[in-house]
Amino acid sequence: MHVTTWLRSPSIRRRLSIAAVLVSCYVWAIVIVGLSFAMVEHGSGQWWVIPIFGAFVLAIAVLAVRWVPAAPSRAHTAPADLPVLVAAQGPPPVAVPRKPAGTLSSRELEVLHHLAAGHTNAEIAKMLFVAPGTVKAHLNHIFRKLEAASRLQAVAHAREAGLLD
Repeated sequence: MHVTTWLRSPSIRRRLSIAAVLVSCYVWAIVIVGLSFAMVEHGSGQWWVIPIFGAFVLAIAVLAVRWVPAAPSRAHTAPADLPVLVAAQGPPPVAVPRKPAGTLSSRELEVLHHLAAGHTNAEIAKMLFVAPGTVKAHLNHIFRKLEAASRLQAVAHAREAGLLD
């Protein structure tokens, strides 16, 4: 996931905004405490004004956090609405068999079968008498050819393409 995509998420933006306000409040509280101690040390009679002003600014910060827009909720559709939605969608889509981007070699197919069986890279390497790095290379080729981002997705795409029994 790219950083720009990550930052577009409303919940992430809300959390970052709240974190920025809270860090600012912490820094402001440190400044206020420091000013209060400095005024007491110099014998100023109005040192108590600074903490009151600090509390006022912190209250404004708390209100600002409350006004940061909440992320949209992902409310589930009520059961009463379900028939309307199903009727509006029409017939269910027909599954089209996936075609791999490239043909898998016989060794990649072997690795894929072990992958589908749930074996780890180390286990596959032992069974095929190769180094674990070789298994990783085969997996990278498999992921690229099946357009998969994970082991689970690779197995799912292979099943859709009819590469696994």
